[in-house]
Amino acid sequence: MSGLRLALRAPLEARLDCSGLAPAALSALSDDAVCRLQLLCGTRRTALGELFAVARGASAALVLSGDPRLDGVGAGLAAGEILVEGAIGAGGGRGMAGGRLVVRGDAGDDLASGMAGGRIEVSGAAGARLGGPVPGARAGMRGGVVKIGGGAGDRLGARLKGGLVLVGGDAGAQAAEGMIAGTIALAGGPGPRAGRGMKRGTLLLGRAPQALGPGFASAGAGDFVMLLLIARRVPEIAALFGGGLTGRAERLVGDRAAGGAGEMLVLS
Repeated sequence: MSGLRLALRAPLEARLDCSGLAPAALSALSDDAVCRLQLLCGTRRTALGELFAVARGASAALVLSGDPRLDGVGAGLAAGEILVEGAIGAGGGRGMAGGRLVVRGDAGDDLASGMAGGRIEVSGAAGARLGGPVPGARAGMRGGVVKIGGGAGDRLGARLKGGLVLVGGDAGAQAAEGMIAGTIALAGGPGPRAGRGMKRGTLLLGRAPQALGPGFASAGAGDFVMLLLIARRVPEIAALFGGGLTGRAERLVGDRAAGGAGEMLVLS
């Protein structure tokens, strides 16, 4: 099965909803049928062929040329691979259940919102609310892996319920707000009010958070065998922190206002 390459004919002048572009569904269509597909661009429906030049690719992946106005790329993806050569807009990987989304650029807000499975890799930075809930949902991301090469915006992992998030830089304010479960590994440090309302889950931090909230307290520094096990079982986490974990960290526990079962481990 051959994949498709969709190359933008010109930079987008309005936001484009790409949530219906799935590799398996598109590869089963003729080129003419693909070109006739209607996409919501701004406030009107536009034929895909007016926006993209369509060609068959050597691999099974769906390849898109990037644009920061490409919204919903990989939304609902259950299988297959989408490769974006450049940036994407908001809602990338929303509700993903499987497959792989690779972005060779930055990603906008709400990346991986409601994600249940699969893998997202972004070489650049990500916007606000990465891994958070979709509108109307009580919990955010609950499975899968998200790997960000750069930093992330505000409310990273808000109400995260599962999965693994790896961030190669700093995060904005209110990281892990209302976090329920899962793991966030942050090579840098989070901004102010990190962990507000955090119930459970773990943050691995390369640097202590700014202005730690009153619901957290230090349990002191120590040696954690768990960190050495993580380094062996999840090499990507070890690589995020320079290739290895010593097992030494300061443990911050909270939020006491939400039960106090969450933890931040500031690595040393």
